[in-house]
Amino acid sequence: MEKKGRIGIPRALMFYRYLPFWQAFFEALGWEVIVSGGVGKKGKIIYFEDSCLPMKLMVTHASHLANGVDHLFIPRLVSLHPKHILCPKFRGAPDIVRLAIEGKVSILDETIDLRRSEHSSRKAFSKVGEKLGASARESRNAFSKAERSFALFQRDWIDRINRLSTKDLFKLEIPTPPLKSSPREDRLKCHCEGVQRPKQSHTALDDKEIAALPSVARNDKEGSGHGDLMDEAEGKGEKLRVAFIGHPYNLFDADISKDVIGLAKQLGMEILTSDLLSERVIEEEISNLSKEIYWSSGREIIGSLFHFLSGGVDGVVFVTSFKCGIDALLQELVKRMLRIRGGFSTPFLTLSFDEHTGREGLTTRLEAFRDVMDTKRGYEAKGGKSWLEAGDRGKL
Repeated sequence: MEKKGRIGIPRALMFYRYLPFWQAFFEALGWEVIVSGGVGKKGKIIYFEDSCLPMKLMVTHASHLANGVDHLFIPRLVSLHPKHILCPKFRGAPDIVRLAIEGKVSILDETIDLRRSEHSSRKAFSKVGEKLGASARESRNAFSKAERSFALFQRDWIDRINRLSTKDLFKLEIPTPPLKSSPREDRLKCHCEGVQRPKQSHTALDDKEIAALPSVARNDKEGSGHGDLMDEAEGKGEKLRVAFIGHPYNLFDADISKDVIGLAKQLGMEILTSDLLSERVIEEEISNLSKEIYWSSGREIIGSLFHFLSGGVDGVVFVTSFKCGIDALLQELVKRMLRIRGGFSTPFLTLSFDEHTGREGLTTRLEAFRDVMDTKRGYEAKGGKSWLEAGDRGKL
């Protein structure tokens, strides 16, 4: 079928959570979806305004797309939670991009605010469909198809993280590689198939279920550029389960994180994220805070950090972006709560990124963090509480 036109989606911000939904919606209406490429080492970031790196990348990607598409899709995201809001930069993103590209192409920027209505997302996409010449029925059908596609993508999300390279995670034409499972993994699979995933891409698994997650297949080291790291990891035996927590764009945008997820996998780490946790678990973890966290992303991050630091994993990594106001406040909150609670025995590492962060130093820090986790596992294998009594600390 001949495409009606081209929709450009910048590879930035909530692209790293909702692309499967957005792409399915536009393709169901007969439009071709064009995603911007990564900036990489040789690319140039556009410094349109003094902002955080994720927003600079939004402007950069949108500018690269502007001359080759009929429309840019940059929704005005106010709230993706019934009670809480996103960073104000999200609602201003369409306007910032519009100024940067100087009106070269139209921007589809309908507002999504779930505080005002639980149907806000459906209404916004209905308006987008109308602007693209679709009937109300066509938009409804496309929205329903997008919901199904998104649910299927979420179901395999943790498997995709561990079995695909970071650059391939959001290439929807690439299926999740199969894994030859053991009887233990088959039991987990049967259990998880009965789990209903609530909105906001959280998976309802408790501590015991998270601890029972199977080790995943190693990435093929051929052509990975990290053969020496893989060789070293293969000699370590069982993989280390490590929770990587942060905004999805900080975790999966290689132009921000320098592919920290890929490096961690090469060092023998099995990746878990906040997507494993239900809204109920998040709420329980933050229920004792003296003040409300107004940002939905902040609540997810803090709840996930406290949950995984309490056990069930070998280590926790908090990935942040320099000049992000929310991340700065969350880091301070975590430090204070660690002091109040007397710390955790789970090793904890905070990584802050900006456009000047080097990959070499990142590798060194991850190797040191892995050594801490190996040391802790060795102590615990001998029994007792030698890990803490030996004077080692879980925070780097």
